[in-house]
Amino acid sequence: IILEASGIKIFGKLIRSIIFTTDIAIIRNTNANAVIAVYPFTPHPAITKSIIEAADIPVFSGVGGGLTQGARSSYMSMFAEAQGSLGVVLNGPTPLETVKEVCRVVDIPVISTVTSKYTEIDEKLAAGISIINISAGKETV
Repeated sequence: IILEASGIKIFGKLIRSIIFTTDIAIIRNTNANAVIAVYPFTPHPAITKSIIEAADIPVFSGVGGGLTQGARSSYMSMFAEAQGSLGVVLNGPTPLETVKEVCRVVDIPVISTVTSKYTEIDEKLAAGISIINISAGKETV
């Protein structure tokens, strides 16, 4: 079924399947086309670098947006881009000002995670978000 999906094309790479993990062993042994590497802790360059170095598929790196916002998220975004991330991922509760700041500093796609049907998607798209990631949480399933 995955091979029949139209997928999305980012910088010439066709992506039909994305795995959601930070587990290096899983990342090295998956047949997914890309990985979303987000986690519920303050983002750190060592984690981003390790995942990108270990992966043989494109990585979308988590850069905060929940407890981590503002300058820290924009710095993490620049670092992730410099290390080779295909895109950066902001958590659901990311304030609009952080979205704008991240979108200003990177040239790779910025992804916003949606955790509820009440998420203000339009204003995030207007701020520069390229991709919407629908969370598989209880409020979005």
